[in-house]
Amino acid sequence: MLRPYDLLENVLIDIEKGIREGVYVNTLSEEYELSERHLRRVFKFAFKQSLADYIRSRKLTASLDDLLKTDANLLDIALNYGFCYEQSYINAFKREFGITPGELRKTGQVVKITPPLQLFDSNRLGDGLIFGPEIVMVPQFHIVGKSHKVMFRDALVSIPPIVKQFFYNERMKILNMVNPDVHINISYKADTDADYHYFMPAAQVKTLDNIPEDFDHYTFPSSLYARFCFINYTLDDLNMNLADGMFNAIDNFMDNENQEFFLKRKEINIDKFDISDKYGNYLQWEWFAPVIKKTSLNIAPSNPSGIKKVFQQELSALRFIGKKCIEPEEPQNVLNLLDNWQLNGWFDVIEKQSSIDYKKLFEGGDAYINLVRKKDGGLYEHWMGMFMPKDTNVPQGYEAIDFSKSTLAVCSVYGKKDEIINYETECRHKLIEKGFTPEHNRYYFRRFNWRRFFEDDIYGKRVLEYCYFT
Repeated sequence: MLRPYDLLENVLIDIEKGIREGVYVNTLSEEYELSERHLRRVFKFAFKQSLADYIRSRKLTASLDDLLKTDANLLDIALNYGFCYEQSYINAFKREFGITPGELRKTGQVVKITPPLQLFDSNRLGDGLIFGPEIVMVPQFHIVGKSHKVMFRDALVSIPPIVKQFFYNERMKILNMVNPDVHINISYKADTDADYHYFMPAAQVKTLDNIPEDFDHYTFPSSLYARFCFINYTLDDLNMNLADGMFNAIDNFMDNENQEFFLKRKEINIDKFDISDKYGNYLQWEWFAPVIKKTSLNIAPSNPSGIKKVFQQELSALRFIGKKCIEPEEPQNVLNLLDNWQLNGWFDVIEKQSSIDYKKLFEGGDAYINLVRKKDGGLYEHWMGMFMPKDTNVPQGYEAIDFSKSTLAVCSVYGKKDEIINYETECRHKLIEKGFTPEHNRYYFRRFNWRRFFEDDIYGKRVLEYCYFT
């Protein structure tokens, strides 16, 4: 089965190639082994117009060349572009351009055409496609579902099974669903200092009567939202890596200086998908985030990224427990390492070696660590793991590096996740400027703190600390 991007790209190419030879919805669905209904739904979800209307508009637009640059009669033009009768071509032409072909030849009136649709690299997301945003007004609606408290550090692992459990085993207990085939997830922040958020898989309901036992409910007031659309494979292929990529794409678009609206990140977010086509191969997923016009803000519309703080920290003797990793070619690949460690539960194995409260070990003691050392030839040795008390047992498959009592110089870097991961050179220079002397040929480390790194602020930014032995 083709990836969603390749499917739609090929469909657009086939339409252009088949304008004269004859291209129809049924021929396209046969070529790509999809039902006509499913192909129509995927196309309309992506491009906000019907596939049949787009094919007809492209044929009529292409026919303008023959109409205005040749003396061909209307019947021949009609047949060349897949219309069985001259009159059907004339009728379609007038609906499209507001004028008949004969009148256009006589008057030379300017008409608005339908250009070919295109996909761009910015539409790619993993094996899927992302479109948007559209700013939409969502009327008030009610949902019923099951709310879960999800720790930030466990979200990558815990949310996908929560969604699948509700979708396959619990949602049919809700009696008055508006549409049983539309699944909704909402996520919302807890208290300011909490290290968790709430996540609730749900279904839209007509009223809040007859709520099943142990289920929760919520009423969304009418509000402005930014709507993004994502096309992927089936529900089972959804995962938090894809979701993380989608949120990054949304952040990058919404933070454009020319964007009129501001994303209200601290409020409830909604995503939903429709599984009404049970035999379809592609899942259509919508994501809604509340927005406000920038002119209505009572805060600054932006907050510059960069090094925000430099400080010194004393550490007692500690044991680093972790694994040496394949050397990332780019700093951004450290984020992939971090995600993989979370998804595979490798940090959990380390944490289980001690019952202490890691937050009390030292400031940042519960952080995940990317330990780095420059080797000969300019290469870098990367480890992922955690700092533990000095006598902690080393679990099977892990290694330990013991550090004596140390003094650290720490740089706190503020910004988007993808930009702050690449600040090592700037941090080293800033520390030297401030009078610190980072030790050469010794480890430094990135410290991924809870919650400062794993929860973004209202600007979609977070804090990453670079730590150097001095």
